[in-house]
Amino acid sequence: MQRVLIVEDSKVVQQILRHLASQHLDVEIDFAWSLKETQALLESQHYTLALVDLTLPDASDGEVVQLTLSRNVPTVVLTSKIDEYSRQQMLEMGVVDYVIKDNRDSYLYAIKLVSRLLRNEGCQALIADDSMISRAVMRQMLEKQLFTVFEAQDGEQALNMLNAKPEIKLLLTDYAMPTMDGFELVKAVRNSRGRDDLAIIGLSGAGSHGLSAKFIKYGANDFLTKPFMNEEFHCRVMQTMDQLNLIADIKEYAHRDFLTGLYNRRYFCQHMDKVLKNKPDQFTLALLDLDHFKAINDEYGHLGGDKVLSQAAELLNSSFNHCLVARVGGEEFAVLMPGNDLSVAKDSCQDFRERFANTQFMIQDQALHCTLSVGIARCDKATLSDVMRAADNALYQAKEAQRNCVMVSES
Repeated sequence: MQRVLIVEDSKVVQQILRHLASQHLDVEIDFAWSLKETQALLESQHYTLALVDLTLPDASDGEVVQLTLSRNVPTVVLTSKIDEYSRQQMLEMGVVDYVIKDNRDSYLYAIKLVSRLLRNEGCQALIADDSMISRAVMRQMLEKQLFTVFEAQDGEQALNMLNAKPEIKLLLTDYAMPTMDGFELVKAVRNSRGRDDLAIIGLSGAGSHGLSAKFIKYGANDFLTKPFMNEEFHCRVMQTMDQLNLIADIKEYAHRDFLTGLYNRRYFCQHMDKVLKNKPDQFTLALLDLDHFKAINDEYGHLGGDKVLSQAAELLNSSFNHCLVARVGGEEFAVLMPGNDLSVAKDSCQDFRERFANTQFMIQDQALHCTLSVGIARCDKATLSDVMRAADNALYQAKEAQRNCVMVSES
């Protein structure tokens, strides 16, 4: 579990940071006022990241920063002033970044920076560079930002690693490499992975005119000229990952049903199309429809009906957490289950039907019981329409059989 330590001796500033953290961070947070409190917390807890004030009443020369770094806690520094000497001193100490606290916006920036770094944890990055020294420097900088880092000595090795590790989300590639240069690598990568799936930052030495434009035209998201400053590298990586995550958030939002949080019909159909093309004989589809839902809307209003649908979605998620679950209609849900054994799928749906019927749904402090009908079909048909039609026909049979039952399509 991620946990953050924030060290600040000003009551006003700490109050501001507490408020902003509650809005932007969904992790455990501990606050300390002094070096002594920080020591005690570090002895009792493991921290993913620390946001610390450079000067404290009992540590006026940055001792708290040295302490958190000595415990291998990536550290972002808050400071009221900065000069070239103190800046260089902090970077040599190994801090991730520093934030000058001169207005309220700086505190918001600091908290958002912490949020960005926490999101990096577990994210995989690949460095493609034929220079061992360059790779080592960039690896150290990326690991401070909580990335899991891999290295490649040339473009061909990098391409093989990207094909073998689709989880890699960031590629930093030098231009001049043997076997396959940075341009060829970017072009080859973009044939299979778009800008919304993999972020690429091109690199090259100073004096290489026009390379930045070429890199970006070939498909890179950004470009850095070597040698680069620590802060420039940090900001470029953070901005690039922010863009990638923003696209991912937008796509996720577009794929979700607003009321229940389940996947929507559009995403479900797109996923089913892929299943039918690649592994049609390894899945089973179940369509579930709430019985007499119109009567619930009539008695409790649409807000009451919405509460039932939301609670039904929670039950589906908890019962079919290994499956793809979606809301495909007003009160109709779909579950894509791994395996093509209809008896196993029927048993799973029967168990859920019983659990559903025994659940108390709460509307305006009133408890009511609902039932549902289920239709099941194998995903071995030619098209999505054929599979949906088979499951829908089985669902219709369940409705005709007085509802609250499970039917299986044998066609």
